Amino acid sequence: MKSTQKKIDEAEDKLKQLREQLKKESEKNDWIKIPELKIEVQTKIHHKSKTYAECEKDLSEGESIPTYEQIQWLRNSKYKDQLNLDDSYEFVQNPDDISKENGYVARFCAGSDCAYLYCGRDSSYSDGDLGVRFVRRTKGGKK
Repeated sequence: MKSTQKKIDEAEDKLKQLREQLKKESEKNDWIKIPELKIEVQTKIHHKSKTYAECEKDLSEGESIPTYEQIQWLRNSKYKDQLNLDDSYEFVQNPDDISKENGYVARFCAGSDCAYLYCGRDSSYSDGDLGVRFVRRTKGGKK
């Protein structure tokens, strides 16, 4: 009886891992090409309630966290509605070298009336609304 329960527990653990993997993969599937920047960007924010470091761990080959400049450009482009950049709270690469050296993270926040960059000291910060989207270069593109 114990061996049967152990097998059930192991199967449940494996099922949980597979569900988490499927969720991650499905979250990362929707990309939009931005020929003006020679990148593709994910349409949806994911990894909510995760820290910046946890988001970085899930980057695939060729992917990166967008820069503030990329997100700000997109917010002022024809793509802003597709990317929901009127209501966004997401991690971006920290543009400040001193902050990066000290491990500080940057967050982009946009509402219908404003957008701003917040470079906070707390790299372990997470929030149920704060997430990330990844970008990747297209052929001949720059990060």
